[in-house]
Amino acid sequence: MNPSINIRLAATLTVAIVAGCSGNLGMLELSGYTMGTSYSVKAVRSDASISLEPLSNRISVRLEELENLFSTYRETSEISQFNAHAGNEWFEIHPAFLTVLTKGIDIREFSDGAFDITVGPLVELWGFGASNSTNMVPTQTEINSALKVTGFNYVEVQSSPPAVRRTRSGVKLDLSSIAKGFAVDEISALLDGFSLTSYMVEIGGEVRARGMRADGSNWLIGIENPISINGLADSVQDVVYLRDAAIATSGDYRNYFEYEGNHYSHTLDPRTGWPVSHGLTSVSVIERSAMNADAFATTLMALGPELGLQLATRENIAALLILRIDEEFKILQSPAYKTYLENR
Repeated sequence: MNPSINIRLAATLTVAIVAGCSGNLGMLELSGYTMGTSYSVKAVRSDASISLEPLSNRISVRLEELENLFSTYRETSEISQFNAHAGNEWFEIHPAFLTVLTKGIDIREFSDGAFDITVGPLVELWGFGASNSTNMVPTQTEINSALKVTGFNYVEVQSSPPAVRRTRSGVKLDLSSIAKGFAVDEISALLDGFSLTSYMVEIGGEVRARGMRADGSNWLIGIENPISINGLADSVQDVVYLRDAAIATSGDYRNYFEYEGNHYSHTLDPRTGWPVSHGLTSVSVIERSAMNADAFATTLMALGPELGLQLATRENIAALLILRIDEEFKILQSPAYKTYLENR
C-alpha cells in the first residue's frame, strides 16, 4: 500500500496453462505489471470454452481504465485532474471513483480520522508522492500548513451524477491506501464474468481468492515477517488459507527513508501529519473484499498496536499485527483472526 499509485500497464503478459487433476483442464496463469508493481492471476480452467486471449485482453484493458482513474503519476488521470483543478465547483467522476470515495468516507468515520484519503498534501510534503523523494524531514510549520488542507470534511460527494468538489482550496486526494485493493476486486469480478469459480488474484501483495486450487486444496498465502531473523530476509511469519476471502498487508519496512538516524515510514497519520512511530511494523487484514482489507490494514497501521487492536476487535476485523520491540517482535491477533485460524 504505497502512499501514491504508479499504475503502469503491463508491457509483457506471461501466460501459462498448468496441468491439473481430473475434473478440471489445468491452471490458467497470467502475470504482468501494474500500479508500479507486479500482478498475477491464477484460475482453475474447468470449461474448455473459456478462451485465454479475450480474458488476458480484458484484464489489460481494465487495468488501463483503473490507471486513468487513480494514478497520481499520470497527469491525465481523473484523480490528477481533480487535484490540479483549482476551482471549488463540482467535478464529475467515474462511478468506480465514486465507489472508492464512498468507502473511504465510511472508513474515515469509524476510524476517527486515522484513515483519510485527503492526505495528498502530506504525502507530497514528505516526498512519498509522484514527485521525487526528498528524504528530508519537513518543518512543523510546513506540516501544519498541509494539515490545514487535510480532512474529508473539506470534500463533498454526490452520487447522481457522480461528482466531487472541495470546499477548501488546496485539498488533494490520494487513494493509494484503497485503490489497489479495489483493483483486485475488479479483476476478480471480471473472472466471475468469465464463469471462473476458482481463482486467486494478486496485485502487489494484495490477494483475493475464490474456490479452491486445481488439486482441490485451499489457496495458501504467506504473511511476510518484516523483521530479519538470523540474517534471513523475507521469511514467512504465518500462512493463511484463503477461500472466498481477501488479505492485504500494510507495513513500514518497504517504503521509508532514514534521516539523522531516524526511520520515517510512508504510512502517515492524517491527524498529526507525521509518519507513524509507535513500533507497529506490519498489519495484515483478512476481509471479504480486497478493498476493505487494503483500507483496514492502513487504518490499523495508523492507529498503532493498542488502538488498532481495539478497533479490529470492535469491528470484528481479522487482523494480525506485528509490533517491533528493539530487535524482537510481538505478535498481536484480533479475536476474528484467531477464529479464522481455528476454522482453516
